Amino acid sequence: MKLFNKNIWLLVGVLALIESISFSGYFFEPLKIAAAIIISLIVVVLTFKNLENGLLILFAELTIGSKGHLFEIGPISIRMIIFAAIILAFVYNLRKREEQLKIYNYLKQFKIFAGLAFFILVSLIVAFINHNGLVNIYSDFNAWLFFLLLFPVLSVYYQAKKDVYKRLIQILVAAFLWLGFETFIILYVFTHNLVMMSDMYLWLRRTGVAEITPTLGSWPRIFLQSQIYTAIAIVILPFVKLKKINQRFLLILAWGVALLSMSRSFWLAIILSLAIGLLWILAIKGWKYFGQKLLLLSLTAISSVILIVFITIFPIPKPGAFSADSFINRVSLDSNEAAVASRWSLLPVMWHEIVKSPFLGYGFGKTITYKSSDPRVLQVNPSGEYTTYAFEWGYLGLWLKLGILGLLSYLSLLGLYIYRGLRDWRAGNDLSGALALGLVVLAIVHFLTPYLDHPLGIAYLIFAACLIEKSRSEKNKTLP
Repeated sequence: MKLFNKNIWLLVGVLALIESISFSGYFFEPLKIAAAIIISLIVVVLTFKNLENGLLILFAELTIGSKGHLFEIGPISIRMIIFAAIILAFVYNLRKREEQLKIYNYLKQFKIFAGLAFFILVSLIVAFINHNGLVNIYSDFNAWLFFLLLFPVLSVYYQAKKDVYKRLIQILVAAFLWLGFETFIILYVFTHNLVMMSDMYLWLRRTGVAEITPTLGSWPRIFLQSQIYTAIAIVILPFVKLKKINQRFLLILAWGVALLSMSRSFWLAIILSLAIGLLWILAIKGWKYFGQKLLLLSLTAISSVILIVFITIFPIPKPGAFSADSFINRVSLDSNEAAVASRWSLLPVMWHEIVKSPFLGYGFGKTITYKSSDPRVLQVNPSGEYTTYAFEWGYLGLWLKLGILGLLSYLSLLGLYIYRGLRDWRAGNDLSGALALGLVVLAIVHFLTPYLDHPLGIAYLIFAACLIEKSRSEKNKTLP
């Protein structure tokens, strides 16, 4: 399949149009409402026509939508509508006996998910016993419902034909391209102080698509939650079979976006995951292959920096100013920086609560009050006192809510598919190995930036597990 064909660019155009409508809708209410209703109807019709359509739409929305609020109908976001349509369409398809048998047989290979499901249910019950508050319980728990995607994902992609994966690749590549282009467009707008800058900032903040914040070097930090997929792409792309020009182009785009995110947790995860990947291929494929991949990564990383500088100093309408100090300051880990100080302030408070109920935890919606250094919190409350159920310390957050057994269950699930993917890589399956490295990225990022309890992370986990298990199943079929 030709990777960058006309269908890919058509899809990129469609995604750009959708975000343009979302942007316009935030300043013209009738358009916002009409667009949300029409898009929702299209999603429902296409999903019930073919479950695969719904999943393709969801994967695209996850990649470009960050928090899922590009469009809303009252309190209901477009992501919630897509998710509901997929689950309902899947349940509707279960009326067929053959579909029931297919899913039952598939689920035998994914028993480990049942253990985590049990602890999620226990945590939900514990939350009500502890009176954590209905609003907090719902707001905290709803992301975990994304684990229900395991059923439709297995129905469509487990043991699927090649044509299904071609369509999936087209959607993922198109969404990835638009995510990259959008990040660079934002960079250009904010470094050149274009007239639309204030309106764009307002839209990005209201929809949760991106956070634009100044850094110590007066350089805009452009952070989209869905940029986690660029971090994953950086560790996957070098190890899968692609035309060299396509591989290099996508890597340059991914490196650039990851750098502009200024996410230290992303950077740490990329470095450690690549180190694991490079050492693994050194052991199984030798120094020559290792050197080729290291050179590829180095050259594309340098090229991405050149691209960032070029966009910044582009002379129309007037050149912006590139600030290397901003990147250097992000690496310095100054303990007085708001984000770092807030995390360290939260840590002892979380640990104090965990040791009081280490086995069952407190359930979803458990809140903790601590002193934050976040300027947005200080603006509302000068004392810095902040109460929340969302915590930066990801694994401690899982322990606090699911208990130690729930945390171990999740780690077992994650570890199993990392192990299977890396093992299959040794046997010659590059895709499984690359997908396992993507799981390593999630595992590392989750220490400081929670994704394993977020739709973006859960969706990747389910998809990677499906493909790794599919590869294992097909390999077993070929054995005598």
